[in-house]
Amino acid sequence: MPYVLTVSPDFTPKHIAGWYIFNTWLQLQADLPIHLELYNSFAKQRNAIAEDKIDLIYANPYDAAMLVRDKGFTALVAPLSKADEAIIACNKNYPISNIEDLQENLNIVSTDDPDVHLMGMMMLEPADLDAKNTNIQEMSSYVLVAKQLLQDKADIGFFLKDAYNDLSNLINTYLLVVKYKLFVMFY
Repeated sequence: MPYVLTVSPDFTPKHIAGWYIFNTWLQLQADLPIHLELYNSFAKQRNAIAEDKIDLIYANPYDAAMLVRDKGFTALVAPLSKADEAIIACNKNYPISNIEDLQENLNIVSTDDPDVHLMGMMMLEPADLDAKNTNIQEMSSYVLVAKQLLQDKADIGFFLKDAYNDLSNLINTYLLVVKYKLFVMFY
């Protein structure tokens, strides 16, 4: 039976082919059968982890502690000089210029990416906003987060910076990054 490798679902689609190439390389280097299983949501991946179906994982920092503490995983490597960044974006017609302009009952769209959601909520603290005084809707992808903003169905959206930068130029002409004093979170 092959080992099962998975990757945190927050990587961008343009990296999928690279993970399959890495999996092939890893099998050859380790001389072991390894199957790459990609999940399109954190919930599905967490279910597989809970059911002990995963042997190797490229995890985000949010999940790393749980994997080590609760599931007995051992951390092997970490990317050098790579920090996850999150941004908050809004429709460019939304009447704000910085975080402090945001008000209670704000409609937020986010994915199920726990890192990005946590960073986004932390960035709202200067406006005294939290889960109790905002409305949060979860989307299955960053494209759907952008769509909600473009259709004025949400006030702001949380994005992994790499995912935001991968959106089409057309979409980016209608969205605006909300100004924040510091929007990089290092792990």
